[in-house]
Amino acid sequence: MKLDGKQRLISFGCSFTSGAELLDHELLKISFDECNKMKQKWLSDKKSMHHFEDYVVRRANITNNEYVTMGSKRSYAGKLADKLGLEHVNYAIPGSAVDHMVLNLFRANYTQQINAETDVIFLGITTPHRYLTFLPEKTGATLSRVMGWHHVQDSDMHYNDYKVMQTYLFALQNFKNFCIANSFDFYIQPVPPIKLLFYNDTDPTTDNMFAEINRAWTYLPLFKNMFEEIMQYSISPDLSLFSGHDRSVCGFLHPSENAHERFSQELYDKIIADQN
Repeated sequence: MKLDGKQRLISFGCSFTSGAELLDHELLKISFDECNKMKQKWLSDKKSMHHFEDYVVRRANITNNEYVTMGSKRSYAGKLADKLGLEHVNYAIPGSAVDHMVLNLFRANYTQQINAETDVIFLGITTPHRYLTFLPEKTGATLSRVMGWHHVQDSDMHYNDYKVMQTYLFALQNFKNFCIANSFDFYIQPVPPIKLLFYNDTDPTTDNMFAEINRAWTYLPLFKNMFEEIMQYSISPDLSLFSGHDRSVCGFLHPSENAHERFSQELYDKIIADQN
């Protein structure tokens, strides 16, 4: 990572990078375990994480922006920025698909909110089964959807695992190419383990996010090569927010702050080692 002259770490990603759930128990002034029990009750009542966030905001008497900012500071991206002595700006959005992140990267660049001379761009790669759609009834507002939920509108009905796979990898490629074309120093770092991000040749029966895709699919070798090329721009493809000995998770299944601290330290150590 080129740090000379850099002032900010600009992160893109989903809830793993935004710092989702990290502060809920503190803001509610209850224990981590008590907070998780509350969330399990909300899940059994079929209420979403977003409903719980609204509840926390009301109880803590803070704004939604304050809630997001506070969680961001405790995320691995925020902790990494602190270790590097950089200001942190977090564009990560819970539930965000990679093509949604690319769109926000384009917008940040064209509105001059990011600067290649002073900023390092960091993309925390999310899981594949998400894709960007738009809401015409809300003047084209952006929304990321998750294939596994099968909550699709008529306009989204053509999406399947093959289409999501293409969208996912092409978006990563576009993110990389845009950063190169605009002279940004950048990293595209896996957050879940790589075996959850792409078809796993060595163990196709375990943790395959593309379980419905035929191994003989014509374009599979091409996309595998694309993904390996993209991973050359990671700090380390072997590091993950989900690895390590601490398996404690928050109530909506996001890694705890201990995992964020460990991941940020591992990324920092690798960056410093590469510089030396």
